[in-house]
Amino acid sequence: MIPFIQNYLFNMWLRRLLLLLTISVAFSQSIHNAYGLGEIYFNHNASSLAMSSRGIIPSFTEDVSLSNPVTWNNLKFAYLAGNYSGNEVSSELGVNGLTGFNSVHFAVPIGTKYAWGFGIKPVFNQQFSLKGSVNEIFINGDTLSTQHFMEGSGGITSLYTALRFPLTTTEGMAVGLDILFGSLRKDTEFSFDNRTYHYFQRNIFTGSLYKLYFSSSRFNNGKIPANIFVMISGSIQSLKARQLSFQPFEDVNGNGYFDTSPPSDNPTPSSVPAAEITIFHNIYNPFEIGFGLDFKFKKRTHIMVELHHWQDKGDKPKELFPLKSLYINKSNQYSISVSKFSPALAFKLSQKIQYRAGLYYRNDNVYTDLSAMNEFGLTVGFGIKFGYTNNQLDFAYKYGSRTGDMISDEIIQQITIGVHLGDLWFVKRRSK
Repeated sequence: MIPFIQNYLFNMWLRRLLLLLTISVAFSQSIHNAYGLGEIYFNHNASSLAMSSRGIIPSFTEDVSLSNPVTWNNLKFAYLAGNYSGNEVSSELGVNGLTGFNSVHFAVPIGTKYAWGFGIKPVFNQQFSLKGSVNEIFINGDTLSTQHFMEGSGGITSLYTALRFPLTTTEGMAVGLDILFGSLRKDTEFSFDNRTYHYFQRNIFTGSLYKLYFSSSRFNNGKIPANIFVMISGSIQSLKARQLSFQPFEDVNGNGYFDTSPPSDNPTPSSVPAAEITIFHNIYNPFEIGFGLDFKFKKRTHIMVELHHWQDKGDKPKELFPLKSLYINKSNQYSISVSKFSPALAFKLSQKIQYRAGLYYRNDNVYTDLSAMNEFGLTVGFGIKFGYTNNQLDFAYKYGSRTGDMISDEIIQQITIGVHLGDLWFVKRRSK
C-alpha cells in the first residue's frame, strides 16, 4: 500500500509540473498550426483555390462551385471528386510541410432545380513539435539540467451533406449539415538530470454545424450580368472534447512507450489506474458568413469578388489548451479573381482548358493578445476537360506571405490537384 501511495503522490506532482512547464514553451513554427485547434481549412478543392476563393463563387464551371451546393443544380452530370494537396510554410525558424487528401465529394443534380450531395473534408489540422530551452537548477551544490518537449498530431474532420432547392424563379437555396469528429494525441516530455518522463493525453472531438446557401440571378441581365451568392454557417451542437489523461511515467528503457521491456518503466503499466476522463464543452462555436459577386464581362470570361468572415466564439480552457490558450478566433478574407471557362461542348484541346487566377488579402486575429496577422497572396490554376461526361482534371498553385507581431515572416505555398469524374444519374434508360 505504501509504494502505491508514494507512486501516486510522485505522479501527481509530476503531472502538475509537466502542465506548468508546457505554458512557457516557445513555438518554433506557425502559430496557425500549433495553437488552439490548429490550422483551419477554408478551401477544399483545386478550382476554388486557383481563384483565391473560399468556395462561394463559381469556379468548377461557368455556373458551378463544388463547395457551394446552391449551384449544384447547374451540373450536367453527377460528379465524384477527389482533391489532394501539398502545403508548405517556411520562415527563418524552419520549414513545415503537410500533404494529404483535401476532400472527397459526390454531387448529383436532380432535374434542373434540385441537387443533392455529400462528402468528407478536413476542418482543422494540428501537427506540432515544440522544444523548450535548457534550464539549470542548483540543489545542495549540485547542478541539475532540465528540458521539456511537446509533440502532438491530429485534427478535426467533417462528414457533410447538402440539399439544393428553388425559392423563386431567380432565387435558390441549399441547406447543409456538417458532422464534426476527430482526435488529437499529445505527448509532453520532461528530462530531469538524464531521466525522461512522459505524459500522454488524447482529445476526442464531436460536434455539428448548419450551413445555409443562397443565390440570385435576378440581376443576370444587361450589359454586365451579375449573380449573387451568400452563405451563413453556425453551430447546431458546439464542439465537445473528451480528454483522456494517462498516468505519467519515467521512461526507464528510453523507447518512448509505456511498457515493461527490460528495464521496466516506472511505475509499471499494471500498477497504474485507468485514464482520467474530463469533458470540455463549447470549445468551438463558429459563426461564418460569406458574400460573392459573379460578373460576366465577355463570352465565358468572368470577374468575381468574394468577401468572407469567420469567428470562433468557443471557450479555450487552459486545461485543454495549455500553450497560453492563444488561438485564432477571427479571420477575414477579401479576394478578386478572373476565369476563362470552357464551353459546355468542347471539341478542340484549346477549348477544353479553363484558366483561373486570383488575388487575396487575409487578416487573422489572435485571442487574448489582440494581435493581428496579415496575409497577401496570389493563386493560379487551370482545368482540363476530357471524356463524354466532361470529366475534369484541375491544378492550382497558391503563393502567400504572412506577417505579424507574434510570428516570423512566413511564406505559404500550396499545390492542389483535383480529379472529377462525371456520370449520368436519374435518367430514364431506353428499354431494350
